[in-house]
Amino acid sequence: MISNPNTDFVRVPEMPPKGMKLMFRPLAATSNQTPRRTSEIAVCIFLLLHVPLALLMKLFPTIATAHALLVGIIGLTWAWNGRQLAKVACIGAYLAGSEVIWRSVGATVFWEYGKYASILIFVLALVRGGWRRVPPLPSAYVLALVPATLVTLLTESLSDARSMISFNLSGPLALAVSVVFFQRSQLSGREFLRVLIAFLAPIMGMVAIILLGLASASVTFGRQSNIEASGGFGANQVSALLGMGCVVAFLCVLEKKLPWRWKALFFGLVVIFGVQSALTFSRAGLYYAATSIAVSCLLMMKNLRAALQVLAAVLLLYLAGCFIIYPRLDEYTGGALSARFEDTRLSGRAEIMDADLKIMAEHPIFGIGVGRAMSERARFFKGFAAHTEFTRLLAEHGFFGGVAVVLLVIMGIQNVTRAHGRRPVAAALVTYSFCFMSGNGMRMVLPGFAFGLASVCWATEKRRASRSRLSATARQVQIPRLRGTRGGLTPAT
Repeated sequence: MISNPNTDFVRVPEMPPKGMKLMFRPLAATSNQTPRRTSEIAVCIFLLLHVPLALLMKLFPTIATAHALLVGIIGLTWAWNGRQLAKVACIGAYLAGSEVIWRSVGATVFWEYGKYASILIFVLALVRGGWRRVPPLPSAYVLALVPATLVTLLTESLSDARSMISFNLSGPLALAVSVVFFQRSQLSGREFLRVLIAFLAPIMGMVAIILLGLASASVTFGRQSNIEASGGFGANQVSALLGMGCVVAFLCVLEKKLPWRWKALFFGLVVIFGVQSALTFSRAGLYYAATSIAVSCLLMMKNLRAALQVLAAVLLLYLAGCFIIYPRLDEYTGGALSARFEDTRLSGRAEIMDADLKIMAEHPIFGIGVGRAMSERARFFKGFAAHTEFTRLLAEHGFFGGVAVVLLVIMGIQNVTRAHGRRPVAAALVTYSFCFMSGNGMRMVLPGFAFGLASVCWATEKRRASRSRLSATARQVQIPRLRGTRGGLTPAT
């Protein structure tokens, strides 16, 4: 290239001189470039290190606090860079997997730390990455939640209103921000696998905590959720986390380019997480995982060969579960496992949903207000917290909550239809998110992260990858419009 001393522009000849080579400086590495091959040994070490780390956090909660803060600092550092979206996605996955551990061991961070840390990190990464346009559907979803927020602010004291709004709306806000972030992100298949591994690592630690509790205490299994077999924490949240671990490990198995030994490893993790989820005696986690995997398998059966492969894998898992795993677990629990899973009652969820619908009938437009349905449910059943996000939206947000539900469904459908070759993956994540919201509300960042991850922009799609490269080039090189003159090329005025 030849510079023109009279202008600040670059003069580009129509044809390079004979023998002259055009040299281009490559752009800085971005998240949509294929990273170097991940070391198999490094992955194993990363997963296994979380076993002693989790046990140390259980014994010394100060370590858990330092761990939570360190993860947040690393996430903010990478987000500030603005061009490491793949790493930021890994931090988001790690936060979603670690949240239950921090809560269970008593880390001295506020209860909603996982949600707000994810929101802050994702928003910072978007702003630093040059994000400008606000997607319409996530924005409309958040706006639909505003009227009921005003009702709470007008009817409750400031401190109570702040607590109610923080507890009930941090989850939906984390979901909306995750959708925007992952729509902006562009991940290759290998980068997506790294995100999944980042999520699985903390769950290995949760399994270690559970096994420590089972080995060090006499556990009595009954017909209710078992806290002792859940690491001393709420069985619903632990079971849901392990269920998501089953789904994520299954998605790792789906990666076509993985060698068979890695597929065997992740298949083993599916079994381990499933066993631990069953022993919590909270049925929800296994139900969520089974439903999500079933939906994914249905979408994978595009032809006869794929259908036979899926059926063979399902048959293998079914036979192993029915004739090897389940009988031994039932014997270990003294028959209590069979009695628990034969019980088809919804543990009060149906009554809570019915109470929510009655509250909505009394407040059809703006709802009763964010967080105010809990005390009102006592009139119809008991003053329990919401276990179903969809009916909570109707009770507390009224008509606008119904709009939010419709928007969630539309975004979920779009996540699956836009995934193209990755539709089984997106369908599994969306299904799990909806199942979680149906049975556990949005107490954790997990459903919002899973829903957002399903909307990721795949770098393997040629059109989007090409568009991203052109956008990156335009940001670094400003090429003006030129016009030809007798003396050469000069900038157009």
